[in-house]
Amino acid sequence: MTQPWLDKDYLHTQIRGVLDFYQQYGARPEGGFYQQLDAQGQHAENDIHHLVSSTRIVVNFARGKILFGDAEYTQQVRHGLAFIRDHHRWPDGRGYHWLLADGKPEDSDQYCYGYAFLMLAYANALQAGVEAAGSWLTETFDLMETYFWQPKDGLYADQLSADLKTLDDYRGQNANMHACEALIAAYEATKQGHYLERALVLADKVVISNTRSTDGLLWEHYDQHWQPDWDYNRQDPQNLYKPWGYQPGHFTEWSKLLLMLNAHAPQPWLVERANKLLQLAWEKAWDANHGGLFYGFDPDYKICDSHKYFWVQAETLAAQAWLINTTQHTDLQTRFDQLTAYIEEHFIVPNQTIWHRLLNHNNQPLDNWIALPGAKCDYHNLGACYDILRSLDIHQR
Repeated sequence: MTQPWLDKDYLHTQIRGVLDFYQQYGARPEGGFYQQLDAQGQHAENDIHHLVSSTRIVVNFARGKILFGDAEYTQQVRHGLAFIRDHHRWPDGRGYHWLLADGKPEDSDQYCYGYAFLMLAYANALQAGVEAAGSWLTETFDLMETYFWQPKDGLYADQLSADLKTLDDYRGQNANMHACEALIAAYEATKQGHYLERALVLADKVVISNTRSTDGLLWEHYDQHWQPDWDYNRQDPQNLYKPWGYQPGHFTEWSKLLLMLNAHAPQPWLVERANKLLQLAWEKAWDANHGGLFYGFDPDYKICDSHKYFWVQAETLAAQAWLINTTQHTDLQTRFDQLTAYIEEHFIVPNQTIWHRLLNHNNQPLDNWIALPGAKCDYHNLGACYDILRSLDIHQR
């Protein structure tokens, strides 16, 4: 019997269910989307718009249009883009507000992480038939180059002050990982080779050069010279974007990205490192007692955060599928089956296809919020299904 998570019809059902939920409950008549929703579709009485959620919801609907061709998905893409262009984007076009509350900017620093998701939203929107998104993609890439690209390092910096004058000394792999993701999407949308070339440079720097001093493991935080900062956020292992410790979810997300790069520019090291990172994540973070992957482990390989985050499971699922389809190694199937069974039992909300955001170590949901600003809009789980479908198409399974 075909594994359902490798079956196109099943994956289509998962994606449509998520889009139906956000189309019914998420669209905000005044513009943009409600970013805090519970499992019943009720939204919080606030007016908070985080750039990451604003862009990711556009990505979700754009992927729906790419897959299914539904006109209503195009309407949601345009609805979301209009809010980004009219509210997040500065009137002079030189930047984007990171966080809006009650229609007013609360954080106007520029973040490479945010630009990566702007690029991804514009690239996917272009693929979904929004022609104007092509020039917006170019515009955003040019700004990201101007503000964050560090030629001597071959990597992007992380944060620029709102007055566009001061670059923070912090350097991080997370923003570069999502920049790589966005660059792959930009290449796929435009076929312009410089996007793919830059994505390959980032991959080599992050997963090869920067791991030589860490036994092949991906550390998250660095100083301005790209030396590991072992103490950054040590007291904050649950930080939303910059948690302390090794992040197995980022190991597996990079694994997926390396395999995507290999599909465009085949090189043995891409598959080798993808396999190694996926194995490391599973060996260090899989909970043999309760199932699921833990959030983080420390340099001594001890779990430092035992929560189970939805995105970690989703990215691991996609990476496993990509590796199975790329290598045709059937020995990978057992872990894939374990993870899918775990997800179905604990993460997917009963009678729906939306996922819980966060479980404790023994798989109890910590709250009833399905969407939270900047934290979740079912982008990772919808994206996992979308990426598995792409892998199935590429490898003709």
